[in-house]
Amino acid sequence: MNIKNKHLRISSCLVILLLGISFFPVASASSPPSIPNVLEGNVLAGGADAPVGTVISAYIDSKLVGWNSITEAGKYKLAVSGTEQDNGKKIIFKLGRIESEPVSVIYQQGALPAKLDLSFKGDFVDPVIESPPASPVYILNDGKDFSVISARVSDESSGVASVTIDLSPLGRGVTSLKPENGGIYSCNVSSTLAGEFNFPLTAMDFFGNEVTSKGNILITVLKEEELTPRYGGADGVFSTEEIKNLVNDNNISRGIKYAVLTIYFADGWDRI
Repeated sequence: MNIKNKHLRISSCLVILLLGISFFPVASASSPPSIPNVLEGNVLAGGADAPVGTVISAYIDSKLVGWNSITEAGKYKLAVSGTEQDNGKKIIFKLGRIESEPVSVIYQQGALPAKLDLSFKGDFVDPVIESPPASPVYILNDGKDFSVISARVSDESSGVASVTIDLSPLGRGVTSLKPENGGIYSCNVSSTLAGEFNFPLTAMDFFGNEVTSKGNILITVLKEEELTPRYGGADGVFSTEEIKNLVNDNNISRGIKYAVLTIYFADGWDRI
C-alpha cells in the first residue's frame, strides 16, 4: 500500500467517525432538580410548646418557600423548596404571622436534613367570639327588610383587628362587622334570595391569630306568598290570636309583620 492510499483510508475513517457521532444526541447541560432542605426540631410559642394545628412557614426574600401544620405539640418538620438562585440566602420562619427569634440558617439546594429548634415570642391566643342569634331570625326577601348580626369579640393580649361574616350564600362575599362600644361588632343583613342560611363569623387579632365561630349565624328569608301558610294556621286564614302572637314575636321582622297585617286587613279595617 502506497502512502497516498494510506492517507485516503485514514481520511475516510475520520469522516465516517464524525458522521457517526453526529447521529447520537449530546446531553445538554441543565440545572439539577430542586431538592428541598428538610428542617425539623422543637418549636416554642410564647415559651410553651406550639400547639397542634399551628401553621409554620418559611420565606426567602419574602417569598413563601414552604409550610406545614404542626401535628405534634412542640415539634415541627418543614421542607423548604427554594431554587438554585436562592443558594446562600437567609431563611425566615413564621408561626402564623410572627417571625421566629433570630436563627442562623441559609438555603442550600440539596443539603442533608438538619435539626433546628425554633422559638417564637408574641401573642398566640385566639380571639374569643360570643355570638348571640341573629335578631330577628325571620326576614322578608324584599332586599330592604334586615336582620342585625352582632357579636362580642375580645382579645386581651393584642386586641381585635377585624371581625367578618361570610355572606357568600347570599352572593355578597365576606363583609366586615362595624365595631361598637363594649367590644360589640355588628352589621345588617338583607336578602332578595329566599331560604334558610347560616353564616360563619371570623375574628383576627393584631398578631394574626384567627378563629371562626363554631356556632354559625342562622337566618330564614321568606317570600311574601309563604307568610300565610307559615303563620296563618292550618286553615290558611289569620285569626286575631295568630296576629297577636306574630306581632309579639321578636324573632319575626317588622317587614314580615307589616306584610302579614296588610294581608289581614285586606278585607277592611273593621277587623280591628
